[in-house]
Amino acid sequence: DLVFNKGVSFLLVSQMFALFIPTVLPLTIPMAVLLASLVTFGRLSEENELSAVRAAGISLFKVLWIPPLFALILSMVMIPFNTRVAPWSGRAFRQMYERIVSADPLITVEAKRFFSVKNIKLYAQSVNKKNGTLKDLMVYQVTPDGSPAERIFARRGVMSSNEGSFQLSLENGQMQRYDKSFPPHVLHTSFKTYTITIPMEKDDAGKSTRFRNIPSSELRKLIGDMRSKGLTTAPLEAEQALRYAIAFAPFALGIVGIPLATALRRGGRSFSFGVAVIVIFVYYTLLIFGLTIAEKGIFPPVVTLWAGNALCLLTGGFLMYRLGRQ
Repeated sequence: DLVFNKGVSFLLVSQMFALFIPTVLPLTIPMAVLLASLVTFGRLSEENELSAVRAAGISLFKVLWIPPLFALILSMVMIPFNTRVAPWSGRAFRQMYERIVSADPLITVEAKRFFSVKNIKLYAQSVNKKNGTLKDLMVYQVTPDGSPAERIFARRGVMSSNEGSFQLSLENGQMQRYDKSFPPHVLHTSFKTYTITIPMEKDDAGKSTRFRNIPSSELRKLIGDMRSKGLTTAPLEAEQALRYAIAFAPFALGIVGIPLATALRRGGRSFSFGVAVIVIFVYYTLLIFGLTIAEKGIFPPVVTLWAGNALCLLTGGFLMYRLGRQ
């Protein structure tokens, strides 16, 4: 969409795509480990390869210890990836996107959709991306003191921007604002031309950084500072615990995937994919539920966010024990 409809260069969009990939890997790698375990060991079980191992007098644990070890090593690698690489990548992606938007605000403007710049909210019936014009637009200027927004209607508007400011030039419109000295009165003004100029600080992109894009080392410092000021830190502590819980998801799902595939005694990628979808759905439902509870501070995040991993390890350990006893 940015390349073909917004006119952004392909090289810049490719850089954004490369920065976006690390933010989804913490979620997709556990799925890949689970699916690989189900497909591989489901096929071995279906073709009685594991029965042949038992008939040869070889313990199954001598055969099955390598995949869990690989999953454990992968989980250990995911710890620095989730705590450093992924937050840095998310921050860089966000800053690059905001630089693109600040250079050309029309990129994010769509007809019949609200668009915001600082304290300005804008809605236009039609948008011409080629010349930057908007028709039949409503503009709402929100004030920091919480007073009612200033409302502006214009038949035509032109948007432009430079490195230091964003400018909206309006034509043939009307303005309504409340009289601060006497709030029941509404001041109504008609105009032929009216210009709104908004300064855009150079470090705006850095100010909008969300705590999910903060490396864990900075996040721990922020938690300490907020605690010293008596502020709630539940959302930040939940994010910190979430990174470690997801890091160990490949190991937990691998532990449950291997004996589950042998217990089902069916192979095929379609069947394994269906089982993987069910297990992933249950796991991430528990993860999202635990994250919601942890962010509200109802229970410690270590308890709620590690519930999915604990369930997988207990279930996988029980199935593995039954497999060894058969």
